[in-house]
Amino acid sequence: MHAAMVLAKKLPPSHRVILVERNTHFNHLYVFPRFTVYPGHEHKAFVPYTSIFSEAQPRRSAAPGAADAKRLFAAKNEKPTGNAPLDATGVEEAILEDREELQQHDATHAHRANRVLEVEDMVNDQLHLDDKPRDSAAAPEPHLNGTTAKDPFQDAEPHLIVCGQVLSMTDKHVTVQQHHDDEHKAKQKNRLWSIDTVNIPYSHLIYALGSHMPDPLRHDTYTKEKGVAWMRRAHDRIEKSNEIILVGGGALGVELATDIKTLYQDKKVTLIHSRQQLLPNFDKRIHEHALAQLKKLGVHVVLGHRLALAEGCPMGSNVQHFGNTQQTTDNVPAPSEKPKPTIIEPKVPEGEDAPPMRHRIRTTLGLELECDLLLLCTGQQPNSSVMAKFSPRSVDHKSRLVSVMRSLQVMISDDEDAAQQPFDAVPPCKDCDCFVDHKTGDIRHQHPHEYDDERQPHYFPNIYAIGDVADAFGALNAGYQAWFMGETAAANILRDITRRTDPEDPSTAVPEGQPMPLQEFTPGPDMIKLTVGGGKVVTQGAPQPDESLPGNPERPTITESEDTEDMYIEGVWKGMVLADPSDMHK
Repeated sequence: MHAAMVLAKKLPPSHRVILVERNTHFNHLYVFPRFTVYPGHEHKAFVPYTSIFSEAQPRRSAAPGAADAKRLFAAKNEKPTGNAPLDATGVEEAILEDREELQQHDATHAHRANRVLEVEDMVNDQLHLDDKPRDSAAAPEPHLNGTTAKDPFQDAEPHLIVCGQVLSMTDKHVTVQQHHDDEHKAKQKNRLWSIDTVNIPYSHLIYALGSHMPDPLRHDTYTKEKGVAWMRRAHDRIEKSNEIILVGGGALGVELATDIKTLYQDKKVTLIHSRQQLLPNFDKRIHEHALAQLKKLGVHVVLGHRLALAEGCPMGSNVQHFGNTQQTTDNVPAPSEKPKPTIIEPKVPEGEDAPPMRHRIRTTLGLELECDLLLLCTGQQPNSSVMAKFSPRSVDHKSRLVSVMRSLQVMISDDEDAAQQPFDAVPPCKDCDCFVDHKTGDIRHQHPHEYDDERQPHYFPNIYAIGDVADAFGALNAGYQAWFMGETAAANILRDITRRTDPEDPSTAVPEGQPMPLQEFTPGPDMIKLTVGGGKVVTQGAPQPDESLPGNPERPTITESEDTEDMYIEGVWKGMVLADPSDMHK
């Protein structure tokens, strides 16, 4: 989203942004754990995309017609008011944004609306999607009000947001399919035929499909209405359960456990983690703060125990379900058999007054526990299958991360085994925390020959990968890292299109035939903003000299601050998505 916003503000009229997104609204994942526990805030977690291009030069309407033409002409003669949205000027500011500044953000900012189209809308509107850029230097043409267009942006193709499922990609286009939920199937039932797939051509592509979320954050809905309903069901599961087990001591597990125990002091909450340190990718002081708060709230913490739940997992544990009326024996092994791993899905009891489905679990160290609700807070996996089908040598078949250069252009490995290795031949241990995050270990240290500066690597000059899916030199899976990856990719695309190191400064033009110098991405330090219940937040910031230790060594700053129930989400609506916060309560 941020990369699209940067591009939309600076692209010349010959190019436009098409953002392909599976959801109709921006899903702010950081508040999902809190809002699945605390009711009444669900609608705030789904932010409309309809203002993300409001700072771009106005372009002609995405939907031809007299009414749209009038609205467009009125918008072009309307001067925006208010301050520009807040921009992060450094890595630390991206995560430690000053709250007072966010609250003072001018609410009168002009939010020019853009449409969020579904694939069917694109087909029905017969939108212009060819890959021939418009000639901005062509002679002016008569425009909406009968005068001659002087602004080249008046005839520029509109930026689009397309809601759909990406099926595949080539070196020239991506194939996007209409979502097929029950509502859509019912709509199509009486039609003789329909087109539900489109090919969208591109000159440059940013692959930002992120990662597969753990169970408590995962939902198959794609509209706000159904997303809110899913979140309310998740809250009901928690509210109706008396004994809750969470597996995984990362940020998600800690935040859910502390929030549940803060709101429901009488519930029995257990957190199981495979290592001795909670949030092992961060400073040990984060672990100490989190553990102290968990114990203070009365959460039962089990460290050093592993629960494996995926087929083929070498750790080999199992889970049994038994309901309120009959014993479930499908996964009970015979005495001579190895316990069969089971992936847990939420169980819905029969009848509104029926007690929750019970689970019996066993860890690899022999600990046996029972619960009403089992929440798997592990299993984040990169969504790289579309890239792997297009360019198998660009995706590491072990880590499933997309290989990139420092410019974030997608690399093509020299490893012949990568091309011959079917992507699904090594199924990921997706719901088990024994999965090794190669990203945080920087896989380049394991294969240095492929990244030797003296060799010229093979790569796609116009395809970039950013965010969780990219093997970005050890960058943590975090929003602030993806934010700056998006800025780097957008800056390099702008340089390639304008042939300038500064798209807005003609004096920075690079002569044809000379290589264009590209920006390089360097990961920022590992940082986190962790809610720990009780209205408290623990933050790990950028390293600074610690004067309390001999020699003043640099180490991360650790601070504790107050939190609000809705986690200051209004700042996200206004400062990140440029959305009208008056819609936040709808």
